[in-house]
Amino acid sequence: MIYELVDVADLEDWQAYHAIRRDVLWTARGRTSYDNSHADEYLPTNHPLLLKCDGVPVGTTRLDVRGDGTGVVRLVAIRAQGQRRGHGRELSRRVEARAQQFGLTTLYVNAVETAVDYYRKTGWEPFPWDPDELTRSFAPCIQMRKHLST
Repeated sequence: MIYELVDVADLEDWQAYHAIRRDVLWTARGRTSYDNSHADEYLPTNHPLLLKCDGVPVGTTRLDVRGDGTGVVRLVAIRAQGQRRGHGRELSRRVEARAQQFGLTTLYVNAVETAVDYYRKTGWEPFPWDPDELTRSFAPCIQMRKHLST
């Protein structure tokens, strides 16, 4: 399998990015009102990313660079038919490498309860990093962090 993590830039990638997120994080969880044009997607410090495997979009996330050596990994999603096949771990490795290119030393995530074990297995630890984040979240979350190796 040949993986690539791309910055979402062209129309086709934006469509795949939103379709994966909408299907996995909204529709599959019984939620509605996904917003393709949410302003956070277009902030210069936020980086929408699309994971492709053999040229096919399989996963998404957004890396928000906070400016203090930290970043936030947001809305991680792997297509339902691609889950439990290593795509999530590949996405994590590549996002961490991208974060290091930005000079980040620590990443944060709001993990839904069903994903906490995955994050623990991949080196994340529970850590309360921003209470305001939890009040804005659409699902119960556990805040976690990961220190990146240098």
